Amino acid sequence: MDGYEVYRDAMAGDQWKGWWVTWPLSTRVRLGHVYDRQSDSIRRAGNLTARGIPFQREHGTPDGTFIYDSNQSVDVTFKAAGTTPAALSALAAADAGASVTFTRGRTAFVVLREHSQSGISDVRGLSHALVAAWWNNEWDDSLLAVTSVVAAAGATVLTAEASGAMAELKVSASAGIGGLGMADLALGASVVRHSALGAQWTGTDVTPFYQVIRLRKSWLGKVLAEYGPRPPGHGALPSALPPLLSEEIGDDPEAALEPGDGTEELPFHDPGND
Repeated sequence: MDGYEVYRDAMAGDQWKGWWVTWPLSTRVRLGHVYDRQSDSIRRAGNLTARGIPFQREHGTPDGTFIYDSNQSVDVTFKAAGTTPAALSALAAADAGASVTFTRGRTAFVVLREHSQSGISDVRGLSHALVAAWWNNEWDDSLLAVTSVVAAAGATVLTAEASGAMAELKVSASAGIGGLGMADLALGASVVRHSALGAQWTGTDVTPFYQVIRLRKSWLGKVLAEYGPRPPGHGALPSALPPLLSEEIGDDPEAALEPGDGTEELPFHDPGND
C-alpha cells in the first residue's frame, strides 16, 4: 500500500467519507470542473460553463482547521523560534518547527488550515441541463461533474511506512505568535528531515476533497425505452427535452444523478490543470 492509498483510506474512514481525495494536493479542483475517468487516472475534460451548462454556487462554510491523526499514532514536539534545537535536528535556532513521530506504520497525519466547503446549490437546474446536453449528444454518460469542493489555505500530509517513521518540519516565520499549535504545521511548512515516510506533501491554496456526480445510466436507459432514441448528431439548434421528461426531472431531479463511486477514485493526470 503506497502513501496515497494510506492517505485516501484514512480520509474515507473519517469525516470525508463519500468525498474523493485530490492527489497530488497541488491539483486545483474547482466547482464545475468536468472529468473523465480513464483506466489509470482521472483526466480533465473541460468545465460546465464552457459546455454551456449553467450552475449556481452556494455560499461556503466558515473557515476551520482539520487535524487528523490515525489511531492516535503520532507524537508532535514543537520548537519555537529562538530556542535551542534538539540534538541531530535539522532546524536552526532561529527556526520554528516541529518533529512528528509515528508509533504505528501505515498511518496518516493531516493538517488543513482555514478550510471551507462550497458547492452547487441548484440541483434541479443542473440535472435538467445535464440531461438536455445528453439528449443533444453533447454530454457523455461517462463524464463526471464536480459539485462540491473543500478548499484550504494550507495543508500538510504525512504517512508512515512503518512504526518509528518521523518528519521534522520547518514552519513559516510568522507562525507561532503567541505559541505554536497544530494549525501552524500547515502554514508555509516544509519537511527538512524525514525517515520511513510513505508520502509527504506540504503547500498552500489547495483543494483536498471534492465530490462528483454523473448521469445515472439506469435512468438514461429508462428514458430511451420510454421516449425513444435521442435526436441524431449535434444540430445547430438543440432539441428540447420531451415535455413529460422535463416535468419528470423537475419533480425528482436527483433521480437522474448519482454520485461518483468511491471505488473509481484515482490520482489525477491533468497536464492542462489550472
